[in-house]
Amino acid sequence: MSSRRHRLSVLATATAVAATGAALGAFTPAESAVPTITVTPWLSGLNAPRGVAFDGNGHFYVAESGTAGSGDHGLTRTGRVKRFSVGSATPTWTRTFSSLYMHEAPPPAPADVLGPEGMSAVVKHCSGARVHRRACQPRLIMSESNKGTHTTDKQIGRLYRLDPGTGRRTLLSNVGDQQWRWTKNHPKVAGPEPDSNPYAVLVTRFPHRVRTFVVDAGANTVVEVRRNGRTRVIALLPDNMRHDTTPTCVARGPDRMLYVGTLDLLVNEFGNNPGHSSVWRINPNAGYPTRPRKWATGLTTITACTFDRAGSFWAAEMFAPNPSGPPGDLVRIPFGHPKRAAHLGLGQVPLPGGIAQGPGGVLYVSTNSAAPGPAGAVVRVRVR
Repeated sequence: MSSRRHRLSVLATATAVAATGAALGAFTPAESAVPTITVTPWLSGLNAPRGVAFDGNGHFYVAESGTAGSGDHGLTRTGRVKRFSVGSATPTWTRTFSSLYMHEAPPPAPADVLGPEGMSAVVKHCSGARVHRRACQPRLIMSESNKGTHTTDKQIGRLYRLDPGTGRRTLLSNVGDQQWRWTKNHPKVAGPEPDSNPYAVLVTRFPHRVRTFVVDAGANTVVEVRRNGRTRVIALLPDNMRHDTTPTCVARGPDRMLYVGTLDLLVNEFGNNPGHSSVWRINPNAGYPTRPRKWATGLTTITACTFDRAGSFWAAEMFAPNPSGPPGDLVRIPFGHPKRAAHLGLGQVPLPGGIAQGPGGVLYVSTNSAAPGPAGAVVRVRVR
């Protein structure tokens, strides 16, 4: 179970690490790295950008967790979700959400901010004049829970559907409080302290219906959100006192299974002891207590993941150590060879927080996802 102290200090510590790093640009990819990537800037001035997504009409969405207010902890209205057209740096629309902040580390370390986190949208079978605009089904998951934070804010821990045309939100489920209660009712497997921090969302079309899955970094669960808003626990990721699993991303593989990446902050020692994060393969039709199966290992502090159109798995590693500057890396794993991970982005994607594939096969990655103020950005990653 992820303790609140460790979970909320992740991003603040990342910022402190980045502040001590050298300037970017000193890293040269190894000659043996195949393939290679080219990184170019696109968006800038974002406040803690986390989840990113494309829908089937080519619209790009980015969730910004926001900024801290005054005092040790509290709420602000600085969370944002923005929609862009590819090629334009001006958002089509912007919608405001709540942000929760807490000072976990002493100054000068900034406060950690959690708010809008995961973004997802249907990519296939949602475009065309005859398709209703809701067919792309963009989803936003808000972090934390009311019960865990002792707040009454009506957005914390919620799952929303966003209208692609206007950004208007529709409440689908209070995932945070439901998962907090689930951990409270299962102390022998979830830990003695109930907890919830919904962090990633996946909406995907199966043959006859659209299904939505949420990964909870506090409860360590993978759940399906039903049409009535109730959550069904599919899997609980294994945990112990030292190995704080903390799942942070979910992607659908070519075999229609779910692939969930983990932060594993404690055993990775904030990146000082790298190589201990894993990717788990989970049947979306399974249910707890069915145990998930480990698919790939040797990664470091995964914060986002996706599959590209060639079937390869990509992960963003927030704390992957970089001796030449701020931490952060991208990893590609061929679907048929999960032991052949290629690390491709060291020194070029500082503190990555989200990843999605866009038109033309280009990857879009949110960076400086833990930096205070408008230091966040989105970069384009072309693979060669």
